[in-house]
Formats: sequence, structure tokens, C-alpha cells
Amino acid sequence: MFELNRGLNRHQGLERTGRELVRDIETFVAGTIAASAPSSTPASLIERAWALADYTDWLHWGPSGMPLTGEQIALHAEAAITILRTAGWNPTYPAGRGIRDALTHAQNTDTEHRFSGDTRMALDWIFELLIRALTGAPRAHYSDWDQHPARTVEEVFGLLAAAATFARTYGDPAPAA
Repeated sequence: MFELNRGLNRHQGLERTGRELVRDIETFVAGTIAASAPSSTPASLIERAWALADYTDWLHWGPSGMPLTGEQIALHAEAAITILRTAGWNPTYPAGRGIRDALTHAQNTDTEHRFSGDTRMALDWIFELLIRALTGAPRAHYSDWDQHPARTVEEVFGLLAAAATFARTYGDPAPAA
């Protein structure tokens, strides 16, 4: 979260450092509140996003050649939600608490080896489809969407929850144990 000496290392005034602390606290609280509310993803959004997909091999096979399941992909998105709930959402580069950062952190700390570049790439595609379905845009990248000044923490958690639902709906089922 906020580093007390951040402002001092950059020779910033105490007033600017105080504003950054307030912003960090506000985004942390907003993320905690948004994450605790039950997410409801309209089925129509998921269906509209799926209808935009003209190529879907990425949902079944990762770039490494390994097979993917919808559950693996969904769990990666949900791990990112947990990380952002804990750290607080702040997608600015210095803060490093956006969707991209949370996905990377989840991948790097996954002790069960469920998450990889494969699950992350599948989420990239899912995010694009969902954002396109929401906005009508012909192309979209989640990192730019995440960092847009008008973005709210509720929208960010909504996108991650919708991605998990999408993955479970259209991804391959987990193999029988």
C-alpha cells in the first residue's frame, strides 16, 4: 500500500504526499466494499461477449500447447479479485494494484500450479470480449480499460467476476478425478 517515505524519496511536498495517502486509503476502502458485495453478472452480457468470439481455440489450449479448463481460468480471475480486495485497487503505474498486477501476483504466488501464462492469455481474450460487449467498441485492451480515469472499482470487480463466469460457462470442464 502506501509507503511513508515515498514522498521524501522523490522530494515531494508533504501536501502531495498526504493527497497520495488519502487516495490510497480511498481506493483500498472502495475495493473492500465492492468486493464484499455479491456480484451478479447478467447472462445477456456473457452471451453477447461469446457471440463476438470468432475464434475460440484460446479458451481450450494455451500458447504453451497445454490444455485449459474453464475452472483454471475462472480461479485465476477470482484470485485477482482476492488480491485487489486485500491490497486495494489502484491501477496507476507507481501503485501497481491494477488487474494486470493482480493477475501477475496470482500467477507468481500460485503454489498449486493452476495459473500460468496460458490462463492469463485466456483472460486477456475474455476481458476483450466482455469490454467490447459492454461498450460496443471494435477492440479493447483490459489494461487500458482498467487505467481509464473514469473507471470505478465496482466495474473492475464486475469485469473480473464476469470473466470467471464466462470461463466456467464456455471453457472446458475439469477432468473427472
